[in-house]
Amino acid sequence: MDTIDYKKTPLLKYLTEEEIKRFISKPRIKEFKKGEYIFRSKDEARQMYIVYDGFMKISMFLSDGREQILYIYKEGDFVGGFNIISGDRYVYTSVALTDTKIIIIHKEDFEDILLKNVKILRKLLDQSYYRIRKSEELIDRLSVINADMKVAKLLIDLIKICGKKKNNKILLDLNINREELGSYTGVSRETISRKLNHFETMNIISLLPKGKILIEDLEALYDMTI
Repeated sequence: MDTIDYKKTPLLKYLTEEEIKRFISKPRIKEFKKGEYIFRSKDEARQMYIVYDGFMKISMFLSDGREQILYIYKEGDFVGGFNIISGDRYVYTSVALTDTKIIIIHKEDFEDILLKNVKILRKLLDQSYYRIRKSEELIDRLSVINADMKVAKLLIDLIKICGKKKNNKILLDLNINREELGSYTGVSRETISRKLNHFETMNIISLLPKGKILIEDLEALYDMTI
């Protein structure tokens, strides 16, 4: 089992040695294979989950049975704290998008230690604001009728999540399938595939093996969102 490096974990780096010693259930790292559930809708919020390595998606199923991805979380992102505070059950589901390592913190320690640390509490509030902004971006992306604009906005959002600079270009190294990309942006798998191929013929992107996408012309991508 991996040892947690608290100083390199954005939320936990604010813990003092004394606070770490006070944990009733020592935080542990649990490994999830790609496609495994981390938690499910209607599960009781008894734990907080922090991404230590990899990516996970937060999604819910609409009344017509379609999956809608709400967020994609990367290393350092967390979920569950606000659910513990409110005492409710999850209305959404979390699944590992890649082989992922998750730090698990139990409810009692979250309430007794993390919530009493002012710096961590401020980080929780910052994350709350960030999620409101992400929700606004999602609403904007879903409300757009033009499919080219939808996909362009999707790619720009993914740059913020998993973009890596590569020779003045940007590599999206998430290994997410076309169905999930469509679910995240509100279009069908067929439409997302068609539009990505179209973007490639325009030399805006290059489609690489294993689902990777290379952004060739970022300015052109932004122009499509106007």
